[in-house]
Amino acid sequence: MAQRTFFFDAPLWNTPARSRAGVLFIALLTASLGWLALYAWLGWLLWTQGVAGWRTLHTALLLASIVLGVVIVLGWLGRVGKPGGRWHRRVLNLEQLHELSPGDFEAYVAERLFAQRGYQVHNTRDTKDGGVDVLVTDRYGERAVVQCKRYRGTVGAAVVRDLYGTMIHMGATFAYLVTTGAISEDARRWASGKPIELIDGPQLVELTKSDGIL
Repeated sequence: MAQRTFFFDAPLWNTPARSRAGVLFIALLTASLGWLALYAWLGWLLWTQGVAGWRTLHTALLLASIVLGVVIVLGWLGRVGKPGGRWHRRVLNLEQLHELSPGDFEAYVAERLFAQRGYQVHNTRDTKDGGVDVLVTDRYGERAVVQCKRYRGTVGAAVVRDLYGTMIHMGATFAYLVTTGAISEDARRWASGKPIELIDGPQLVELTKSDGIL
């Protein structure tokens, strides 16, 4: 599942080891340096030629500086002002995850696995969710359903079958089962080839350690 599967934008842990946040930061920094270069160029032309020597080049540089400047400011504001939830800077080990309430576990999964990787999330714990704990929307507007199981035991194939039925009922294009426990081989075989990803306890701990950057 390294590519978009069933038209859902796969999370970064299914892609090559690259940091989306790092790429965006470099692009923003490069654009900022480009804006400074444009601004310096315009200033140098005005210094050497004066206002009386204003030409089409000056106008183009001025407009480019204004447009690029607005884009850069919005980009930096979006980066600095990005909201973080309760779990934004907390990484829990497996035993700590077991100690969470079911609601807190769902919120942790929603924040650490999906929201910090750029997905829109909606925690449905206060509604009759029909087996859905978190709804995830990717950049294309496609939805995935997430079921969170704070178990110490093993999740079997029956749970995965129910999740698959919920995914179809909700009209989603992908489904995730996230548990603190283990996942049986039968469950993994049943999910194989279907738009379902199974994440067990140890994998969950490793993914949340990455803080959205792999």
